[in-house]
This record gives sequence, C-alpha cells and structure tokens, in this order.
Amino acid sequence: MRSLSVWVYIFLSFFHINRLKAQPYVDLINFRYTHAFKDKNANATPFNYLYIGSDLPLRFKNGTILLLSPFYENWNIDSAANKNFLPPISNIVLPVSIIFPLNDKFAFDVTAIPRISSEGLHFNNSFQTGGLVFVAYKLKEQQKLSLGVYMNNHFYGVSVIPLVGVDWRINKTNYLFGLLPGRLTFEHKLNNALYTGATFRAITNSYRLNNGRYLRIDDHQLALYLDYYPSKHLVVNIESGYGIFRKLREGVGHNKNYIRDYNWNDGMFIQLSASYRIRL
Repeated sequence: MRSLSVWVYIFLSFFHINRLKAQPYVDLINFRYTHAFKDKNANATPFNYLYIGSDLPLRFKNGTILLLSPFYENWNIDSAANKNFLPPISNIVLPVSIIFPLNDKFAFDVTAIPRISSEGLHFNNSFQTGGLVFVAYKLKEQQKLSLGVYMNNHFYGVSVIPLVGVDWRINKTNYLFGLLPGRLTFEHKLNNALYTGATFRAITNSYRLNNGRYLRIDDHQLALYLDYYPSKHLVVNIESGYGIFRKLREGVGHNKNYIRDYNWNDGMFIQLSASYRIRL
C-alpha cells in the first residue's frame, strides 16, 4: 500500500494536477453520504443522498491534460406516508475535461458533462448534455483566479451561469478555494492529521420521472466540517450544516412552467465521507 501511495503521488505531481481544480487536493475516489433531518413544518424535508466519484488524470507529451471525473448520485427524498409521492432519483455523470496550459500564467479548461438523470436510472428521454469553459490565471505562486461559464440543457430549459473561481493559499494553515456559484470552501490546518473549516455548496439538478414529467432540485448548503487523516492519503470527513432556499418543483416540457411546488423547507443536515486523497 505504501509503494502504491508513493507511485500515485509521483504520478499526480508529474502531471501538475494543481492546474485541474481550484482546491489543494485531489480525491482519486470519494464516497459521501448525507442525511437531512425532518422539519415539523415540512412535507418532504428529510432526504438521504449518496455520492460516489473519482478524478482520473492523464497528461500528454505536449502538456495537455485529460481528466475523467465519473460519478454517481442518488437522492431518496422522504415523502411521509405516500412513498410514491417523491420516488428515488439518480444521476450517472461522466465529465471529461481537457486542460491546455497556455504558459506559466494561463491555463484553459474545456469540460463536457453528459449525464443520465432519472427515476430508476431509466435511459428513455433522460439524457442531458452540459459543459463549462474557463480560463485560470496565476496572480502569484499562491494565488490563482479563474473566469468562465457553465451551460446545461436541463429538462426545464437551458441554463447558462457565469463562473468565478479562486485558489488562494493564504498562509501555511489557511486556504480559500472554490468555483462559484457552485462551491466555496475555507480550510484551516490544525495539524498534519486534522483540518477544519467552512463550506458553501449550491445544487441544481433536474431528473426525468417515470410519468414523463421532470423533478427539479435546488439546495444551498452552509456547513462546518472536520477532516481526519488516519494515514497520509486516507481521509474521513464529518460535516454538519443547514440547507437554505430549498425548492422541489415538478414540471412538463422544456420550460419553467412548474405544475407542482413541493413544500421542501430549509433544515439541518449531516454528512459523512471517506476519500483516498492526494494533497498538493
């Protein structure tokens, strides 16, 4: 196991993986489970969420980097006594990124994001296409900024969102990183085994239901977290926070004329995860 860890570290260092993501680490494999707690005023606040994902890079001789980031997601939203009210829904997603290092200051990223999003992972009429492009600029050795745009052909319509990213090593113990509006994280190093911090995460997805309609999920999560490293590359995470501006809406057709708005109130959640991680 030790020789494998050394090999993976050398592999990722050689491929300059820090150009790929606005964060101080790469998770070769990540398992994540989230449980949201019941709200006495909500019809369908509680949910269970499962994520399994990976980042797999490959560098070519000209410096171009290919990054495969496949992942699987499953939402199981509680619908009280009516179990068919909100059925389990899932994603299989295969983001494929190509990163072009233009020079020592600039890098250009193009990502295609095909996905299957549906109830029961049925393939009929459940395919979505999306992608993003952005340019990263290194202000200083420890400060990088990026600008870009994200696009996705949701079942409710085409979404186009501007992106702003930051990758800033403030000092030896503090780091700020993320790509907004999707995610922003502040990390504080306590020691070699413990890291803590705060994170913001925005989620917007749409899923094809078996009745031909779609379900749109919106959640905005604010949380505190603790990372524990029992070994150099194995990390266990616990995160607790609050989901705000949550919405569950059902519609028909390629439009935003929703026919049903579920009462999905804001509330607390807890998240547990484990990763095989390479810190940069």
